Amino acid sequence: MTNMIQRRLSNAVAAAGIVAVLGVTSVVPAFGQDRVDRLERELSDSKDERERLDDSLSNLGDKKDSLDSDRGDLNASLEGLEEDIAKKVTELHDLQDDLPGAQQAVDDAEARVTAAQEEVNSLNNRVAEAEGRLADIQAEIESSEQELDMAEEEVGQIAAEAYKTGGTNDLAFLLGVSDSSLPEAMGMAQQALRIQDTQIADVSQQNAQDVNSKARMEAVEAEIRELKSQAEDALAAERSARDEANAAKEELNGMIETNERLTAGLEKDRPKIESAIEENRAAADSVNEKILEQQEKVNQQSSEISSLEKEHNEAVAEAEAKRKAAEEAERKAREAEERAARESATQKQKESATKARSEAKTADKEYEEQKERVSEVAADTGSSWGLVAPINSYQTSGFGWRPTPAGTYDYGGSGGYVHTGIDYGGGCGLPIKAARSGKVINADWAVSTSGRRVVIDHGTVNGSLLATKYHHMTRYVVSPGQSVSQGQVI
Repeated sequence: MTNMIQRRLSNAVAAAGIVAVLGVTSVVPAFGQDRVDRLERELSDSKDERERLDDSLSNLGDKKDSLDSDRGDLNASLEGLEEDIAKKVTELHDLQDDLPGAQQAVDDAEARVTAAQEEVNSLNNRVAEAEGRLADIQAEIESSEQELDMAEEEVGQIAAEAYKTGGTNDLAFLLGVSDSSLPEAMGMAQQALRIQDTQIADVSQQNAQDVNSKARMEAVEAEIRELKSQAEDALAAERSARDEANAAKEELNGMIETNERLTAGLEKDRPKIESAIEENRAAADSVNEKILEQQEKVNQQSSEISSLEKEHNEAVAEAEAKRKAAEEAERKAREAEERAARESATQKQKESATKARSEAKTADKEYEEQKERVSEVAADTGSSWGLVAPINSYQTSGFGWRPTPAGTYDYGGSGGYVHTGIDYGGGCGLPIKAARSGKVINADWAVSTSGRRVVIDHGTVNGSLLATKYHHMTRYVVSPGQSVSQGQVI
């Protein structure tokens, strides 16, 4: 079926004079130029990859520097922490060394307070004893004074009565005796008066002694009270000193507690910083491994680039050598033809030359006519055939006559040829679309230099059979017999 369609298309082309064919083609380089181009693309890709690796390596270097800086800060923090801990431990030891002295000061102050309290208590007892003795002396003085007053009163009454009456009756009555016994009673009264006088003298002397003792006791009591006041002042001072010692000890205990709490807090921070340092070191090791890995890739890429550059230079040199060899072969062929032409002077050769010139003129005429027809077809716009561009890109070569591209072989020797297609530029993998709706008749590998191709039959258009061909494809996604619509990716 495919062969029949192809024959039908060939007949239609012959009948119409020319078939408008749109082809996505590229100029085929001669003398190994395709290899040179491929190597240049690979070299460019390798250089791009190395540049990407260099950027990645630079980023890793920046990250490593940042980690090193962070680790330096962490180490500095840890060193500062260690110094703070050592300082706090030293302060704690100093405070703990001061604690026994503070406790001893408290104990000494407490002992002094106890001694002062005992002294005050002793003085209080002495004051109480002095007050008791003073009360006893006062009672004795009062008793002596009463006895003295009574004795003096009795003696005074007797003497006054005897003096006043001058008689004995009243005296006898006073003494409680009879008149006959009065002399004896008088003797007894006189003796009693003498005894009474002696008692009065003794009482007076005792009273004087008691008054003197009272005065001394009052002086002693005043002295004791002064000592008591001084002892109480000393007790108050000792209590104040004890309270200050206790306050100093409590302050010292508070400082020790605060120091221990701060030291514990610092010790608690140490594992955190050490853990952060370990995490930083692990991250730095990972980055270093990545740097080594990336550096190895960079080295490999550089080696590959060097190899590609070497191969590219060799390919360029080889292509240049082939080009020169081809030019030399062509020059020698022309020289041989010219030499053969000069050496062949027979009539037959002349006739052949005449015939050849005639045929050449005829061929030139036909070529010019074909060139003119091709130009007319090429001048016709795609819209008149209902075609759209198969690729969104720029044209590199149009349909019709074109000069032989530089670096390629001039097969006809006329410096140009009819280009029966349209070349488009673009990157590899760019989507190719059907220029018009139709049916796929070929999706295969074409002979010669076309590579992968697709041929679509569009039927009769403007009175002629129309087909379009698409060459140099990396792959195709349609198959023979499949219907496609205009703009569909093939």
